[in-house]
Amino acid sequence: MRYKDLNPTSNNYNFNIDVLEKVFLDKLKTPFSNTSLFMVLSGAKGFGKTYVICLLALFYTCNFKDYNCILSKYTYKAARTSYMSTLKKVINDLDRYGVTIGQAIAEKEITVHDSDAKCDLVWNNKRKINVVGFDNTANWEGVPAEVGEWGMFAIDEVIPLKETIKDEDNYRYQLINMLIQIVRGQNLATCLDPIKELTCNGWSIFKKHLVIFGFNNHDVGHPIYRLFVDAICPLTEERKKELEEKAVLTYTDSTYMNVGVTIVRGTTAINEHNLNEKLKEFGEGLKDQFPEHYDSLFLGGEHELSLEAYSYRKDLVENAQFFDLEEYLNKKTNRFWFTDITVGCDYADGNDYGDDAVTVIVGFEFNGDIVESVHILNEYSISTKKFKDMTLKVKSICEWLVEVSKKYVIDNDRLYLEDKTKFRIGQDSRTVKDFIKLILETNYDYKKDMLDLNFGVFKSTGKSGWSIESRHYMWKRLLSEKKLFFANQLKVTQVIQGEEIVTKKHGYVYDQLYRCQNHPEKNLRDERPKKNKLDAINAAEHAISFYKYRLFDY
Repeated sequence: MRYKDLNPTSNNYNFNIDVLEKVFLDKLKTPFSNTSLFMVLSGAKGFGKTYVICLLALFYTCNFKDYNCILSKYTYKAARTSYMSTLKKVINDLDRYGVTIGQAIAEKEITVHDSDAKCDLVWNNKRKINVVGFDNTANWEGVPAEVGEWGMFAIDEVIPLKETIKDEDNYRYQLINMLIQIVRGQNLATCLDPIKELTCNGWSIFKKHLVIFGFNNHDVGHPIYRLFVDAICPLTEERKKELEEKAVLTYTDSTYMNVGVTIVRGTTAINEHNLNEKLKEFGEGLKDQFPEHYDSLFLGGEHELSLEAYSYRKDLVENAQFFDLEEYLNKKTNRFWFTDITVGCDYADGNDYGDDAVTVIVGFEFNGDIVESVHILNEYSISTKKFKDMTLKVKSICEWLVEVSKKYVIDNDRLYLEDKTKFRIGQDSRTVKDFIKLILETNYDYKKDMLDLNFGVFKSTGKSGWSIESRHYMWKRLLSEKKLFFANQLKVTQVIQGEEIVTKKHGYVYDQLYRCQNHPEKNLRDERPKKNKLDAINAAEHAISFYKYRLFDY
């Protein structure tokens, strides 16, 4: 393909590849000289992520008459303030190289809107750089560009520190849905081969669809951080050393989602030529007095802020244990063997809180009469959006339970799990329990005597109830004594654009324990509606409750 086939503009305001090559950070040239659709910039303060995003948006829009850009943050107010000030700075910096964007704005060839209702740069032929926020999505999601196509979507600081994602699956779906809408157009001329007019001093960029994520590593539990960074290029000790030595670490997976991803981890030194000496001196002082803050803010290390706000996160990170189910394979039965196994279910019928119906299978090992270890073996979560009909939902739970039970044997390999299933469900779901018993007896020949004896309800109140206080500290003590184990096979995946992506590395229970926050006025997890997602935690507690008096040697 020739350059003229890429719909170049007749006037690029002198912003050509020679100028871009001069102003682009040297350490970022290699990672941006690739064909990946996704670019992830993750690292320290002073990295210059927003500046790079604005620089590229201006270059593509100035040079191609079919190219439009969307620059976003979590809120419109933050996006407008950050991007508009940075765009102005970039335009002023480019003026020193003879780029005349500022002059074009003064002469109304490019119109700037900067108000509470609208923020963008619009060229005479209607191509634009649109600044948006997730909180005004309805104003721009699905809206086509007036000329050409949306070529670039960038979101910097994907979610601010004080915000909480209530429904992680929905958040991820909404974001990816927006990405699909942005890059779906066929009218953007692109080329993934080197073009002379886009090459300078051996450095090439490509005219392509481009999605950029910018992260400061404050919350490594963020679903997009885990999806696009941690699952592909985790920050190992070896990589941390390389990052400190080289200031930048790049990893490219050209097969990711069939369109490729390039991850750039950077330290403050990546942008050292644009930083003053005082900042460098401050960094050295911070390194001596507060090395953990220096590691995060200057070296781009991952940092867990406000751990005390989370009920179990610190305990999980330090003490959670992991195992492979194959270690417990009983060769005689070709099943996995545990001394005892129980099943817990937390049933939801599609309420306003976004709860799912979750079933968890838990294995136990003992030291005498005391539980020696608790093993989270299997999980089944049914989205309330998938099953609106109670009958179908309960049938699905039964089908899953029957199939999974065939993998296990208990009591010194003398009993198959299906012959002695111990099951508890929340006390508000007695009808569901009876329905499950009926299906298992009628459709799968489960013994009625066994079902009547072993299928019951979990009580959280009353003399026989297990209080929230006791359950809260049960998790913390299991972890502190390193008695809580998660099967490696628990990872949850989701198919996105034909690619299987890991969305919960250690399963539902671990994920909810990790994200669970305390009540602001109590030293307990917050049980108020819509504050925490607890369905998997509750299901596991229902299963563990069979041995609540034998968990610890008091």
